[in-house]
Amino acid sequence: MQASHVKTGLIGEDGAIIAPLFSFGRVSLAPSFLTGDGSHMTLWFSVLLHVIAVGVNLTANIAFFVNSGDTAADILTGWAVVSVTAHTLGVLGTVLYTALVRDTWGKPLFSTLGIGLFLSALLATAKISYTHANAQAGSSVENVNFNLSLYAQAFGLASLIANSLCALSKSGL
Repeated sequence: MQASHVKTGLIGEDGAIIAPLFSFGRVSLAPSFLTGDGSHMTLWFSVLLHVIAVGVNLTANIAFFVNSGDTAADILTGWAVVSVTAHTLGVLGTVLYTALVRDTWGKPLFSTLGIGLFLSALLATAKISYTHANAQAGSSVENVNFNLSLYAQAFGLASLIANSLCALSKSGL
């Protein structure tokens, strides 16, 4: 079986589109970036992990925008915008892409875009976190949340990689 013919996505293995999500495990999901081997528990754990990561990232960047105001350098504001935008687009894009595309590994340009968004967000968050670590107390709202955001983003990215490897291993490739 070639990778371009592996059935993936949140659609069910039988081709059903939405029903498998709400079957409470009775209908298997197809293997994907978010479901690993098609497990409902893995899907909802992945979704929860990414929601937490986006929430902490938004908290950190909103605190930065509110507390820094006019004193922030333009480059830091730019990195903060990249951090929030790339991370949010990466998560939403992954959910939509996995939900709507049956053959997720058959479209490497979309995967490159998604991975690029996640890595851009991680890079931007790291840049801002490093700058705040040098300029503010360790217990500041920004420092705490940017560091938590880095950890959450790392686990979110690890989830995507682990689920992808699991799904590919189940495909017989």
